[in-house]
Amino acid sequence: MEKKEPPGEYSEKDKNNIKKQNKKASDNNITSSKNRNSLGRKLLLKKRSQKRWIITAFALSFCITAVLSFGSGEVVSELDVFVAIPVLLFIIFVGIVFDMVGLAVAIADIKPFNSMASRRLKTGKKGVWLIKNAEKVSSFCGDLIGDISGVLSGATGAALAAKLFIGRGSVLLTLAMTSLIAATMVGSKAIGKLLAVKHSDKIVLYTARVLSGFKK
Repeated sequence: MEKKEPPGEYSEKDKNNIKKQNKKASDNNITSSKNRNSLGRKLLLKKRSQKRWIITAFALSFCITAVLSFGSGEVVSELDVFVAIPVLLFIIFVGIVFDMVGLAVAIADIKPFNSMASRRLKTGKKGVWLIKNAEKVSSFCGDLIGDISGVLSGATGAALAAKLFIGRGSVLLTLAMTSLIAATMVGSKAIGKLLAVKHSDKIVLYTARVLSGFKK
């Protein structure tokens, strides 16, 4: 006959099962604790990276705007009118393009670029990098380059107006020209944002191709 355990006592098999369960629970707790610590470190590193980027963006924006605003006014005042106007249009164009890229990167779908990256295509890898770093890329393109181009276009327009309109009524004409430049910049950016929302994946793809040196 099978030997029965006294009431209130566990068999050896039950004791082994309990030990295994306790060990498994302990291992799970340790793993969970490690995962929490790892997640905490990642969040801390991310916050530090964000703070560094904010400081870097501020410093770059201040330095670049100060230097280029002064330089553009001096350069444009020395340029011929027929050369200064294309320079102004180029600055406006750069601001619009970078603003579009900044928005497109923030809303683009990463799946097609993951598929391209899995086939070891440089364009796909660059696209994945752009989308994964959308916060910094968007800030650089939209806030840094986009806003700086706005300031530059204003300074360049004022210098060009001062060169064109000399004498009586020059203040009003300068004001009208700088207002027209600002309105053109804002309106063009609004159109660019509509295009960026509609064709975000294509814009990221073209940007990735440019960064990859037009290689697939």
